[in-house]
Amino acid sequence: MSLRISVSPAAYAVAVLVFVAGGLVPSSASGQSSPAASEPPKADVSSAALADVDSLRDAGAFRAAFARLTSLADDHPASAEVLYRLALTRVDMGEQLDARSQQRSYYEAALKRAEAAVAADSTHAAAHLARAIAEGRVALSAGTRERIRRSRAVKRHADRAITLDSTLAAAYHVRARWNREVADLGFFERTIVRTVYGGLPEASFEQSVRDFQTAIRLEDKIVHHLELARTLMKLDREADARAHLQTALSMDATDPDDPAHKASARKLLEDLG
Repeated sequence: MSLRISVSPAAYAVAVLVFVAGGLVPSSASGQSSPAASEPPKADVSSAALADVDSLRDAGAFRAAFARLTSLADDHPASAEVLYRLALTRVDMGEQLDARSQQRSYYEAALKRAEAAVAADSTHAAAHLARAIAEGRVALSAGTRERIRRSRAVKRHADRAITLDSTLAAAYHVRARWNREVADLGFFERTIVRTVYGGLPEASFEQSVRDFQTAIRLEDKIVHHLELARTLMKLDREADARAHLQTALSMDATDPDDPAHKASARKLLEDLG
């Protein structure tokens, strides 16, 4: 399954008292959803049409991809394949905006599409992954209680995506980010989250490392190496972190966000000395 992963400084979310983020966006997935039972049968969305959308997203032409998907949705309103792509393209478009207030409306629209994708086909891995990503984005501008609730949803849907498709590299990346940020909470923050808001699932830096390693094995991308290096730095494994940052810098850019990923890797290497 091919994936496009994007990371912005305040994007993909795990939520707690201090909200930390990152992000990823798959570009394509296998499987077709079925029309709702109440609707007359329609032909499946053509693989060529979906491939065209994925090519547009891979090239960073998000508005063109969204226009194409909107047209497809008119004919296939219950297609998980179309709906999850609509969700992720809304996220893409939102990340290009500077104002948090403007982003919120895009991310809320993305979440609605992701919820619809899961409702259309609860066995579709990419639909659950899109739901995890959209939940995290919406949490960026939410209050503490909502952030924690959505953080649980991020973990739940990432886990479900992996259960449904153990080859989905982006889902491991999502879960790795979640583990790192939750494990990085201080004692005081953990105590508040547990006593006031009922706590969060268990998380560890070690699980984050394992999930990033799996993502790299499945799909060797710059962003996986960059984020694995960040986790290794949390474990004071600076030599290993440096190796992954150097790997990231040696790789060819293939995604629209890879130049930014490389710039981040270069800065981290400078910080390590």
